[in-house]
Amino acid sequence: MGSEVELVRQAARDFLTGSGTHDSLNDLAAMDWTGLLVDENLGGSGWRPVETTVIAEELGRSGNSTSWLGSVIAAAALTSAPADVRDRWLTMLLDGTAAAACALAGDVTRVPCADSVDVVVTFGSNGIQLFEGIETLPRELDDELLDVNRPVWRVDLAAAASVPIGGPEPAQRLLALARVLLSADTLGTLSATFERLVAYLKDRVAFGAPIASFQAVQHRLVELLVFEAKARAVLSKAARALAAEAATAVETSAAAHAFVAANATAAVDECMQLSGGIGFTWEYPLHRELRRVFTNGYLLGTARSSRSLLADRAGW
Repeated sequence: MGSEVELVRQAARDFLTGSGTHDSLNDLAAMDWTGLLVDENLGGSGWRPVETTVIAEELGRSGNSTSWLGSVIAAAALTSAPADVRDRWLTMLLDGTAAAACALAGDVTRVPCADSVDVVVTFGSNGIQLFEGIETLPRELDDELLDVNRPVWRVDLAAAASVPIGGPEPAQRLLALARVLLSADTLGTLSATFERLVAYLKDRVAFGAPIASFQAVQHRLVELLVFEAKARAVLSKAARALAAEAATAVETSAAAHAFVAANATAAVDECMQLSGGIGFTWEYPLHRELRRVFTNGYLLGTARSSRSLLADRAGW
């Protein structure tokens, strides 16, 4: 399994960073990345949380700004939808001609890329709901979440009609996976930031020596490297649990999401501090990466909400 996962990772990285532009939803659909959680008899690749998590990490690493995550989760949710709803949307989500977002249920909910998606799938205690006609609903840009590449909107769903497409149990499982994928996006963003930082510190000279040669700086870099390794390990474990439909998959996913959400923003901020003055400039990509990671930590719940979920399910 390890070698197969690394092949997926390398293929995804080559595709996303190769010559030409390969970052639209249509491009990702052409790679069958929108059907990674859909049964083969419905046009997908089967239930593949491990591979999907790797793809999410590589998309975060590349800075991709599409609504892929929402589309791949919505496609999975639609497999259990009424036939007329499934037939109306699933094929378009799989081929990239329609886009979706996923969000937590609420009268007013945060929806990433709400200005460019066709449907929204929400997760709540009553199961999974599908909202159509998003462009007609009242909405406003969310000033609290700062991602400039994937703006977040507050959409008023209070009076909107919805279609139930899944019960509470599928909702828990898919929401757990969505949180893992969002955390993997965060990990990929941090990984790219850290890699660029190390290269910069090796080239940047102070007092006649590369900054990376200073012991105090090396200690801080090692701490970042250890966090990256830990985050990848816990997310991989959560993805494998979801793939196997293990009894503890939701709890494992909650623990992974809480760990990444609680620490990732501080890790990227540490990269900014170690980058010195250039790290704070508008032209340098670090501020966009910091915004992305910060936003990811709030979209589908926070570290605190995942810890609360873990405690409730564990009976603590």
